[in-house]
Amino acid sequence: MATVQKGVFSQGTRVWIKHGDEPTLTLMQCIKGIDLGEDSPSEIANTCLEETETTTSVYGLNTPGEGSITIDTDPENASHITLLQLADEMADVEVIIGWSDGKAVPTLSADTVTLPEGRTFTTFKAMLRASSPTFEPDSLVAHTINMKRQSKAITQYKTA
Repeated sequence: MATVQKGVFSQGTRVWIKHGDEPTLTLMQCIKGIDLGEDSPSEIANTCLEETETTTSVYGLNTPGEGSITIDTDPENASHITLLQLADEMADVEVIIGWSDGKAVPTLSADTVTLPEGRTFTTFKAMLRASSPTFEPDSLVAHTINMKRQSKAITQYKTA
């Protein structure tokens, strides 16, 4: 009986950040975790005055979620320092997450990121916000960089 793969492993995921006035695409090294946060649509009441039992509503605009990027901070890792500096500046960035189902890498031309078909990618725009390092017994110094998404997280699934 053949084994059926039931999903995509987190291990092998790669994260890139597009940043700067003259855009740069930086491959983040050794990200420990990334949380995109949950979106929440507003609810607009549309209950008629003659209704006597139940209020009703429709969904309005979507509020993008607040998430984070976690690193075990390494001062010798240039991508960690870049991420911390961007967070200190409260920079607007584009985050590109390459799932572990392929090895293809995004490319940057002028201001446009092109995603190849050989890997699943999730992308979104976010504002970064600085955080303090955490120091706990028997662990590595870590940062959890907060990010407020400014767009919906869009996933382009692998096709090749």
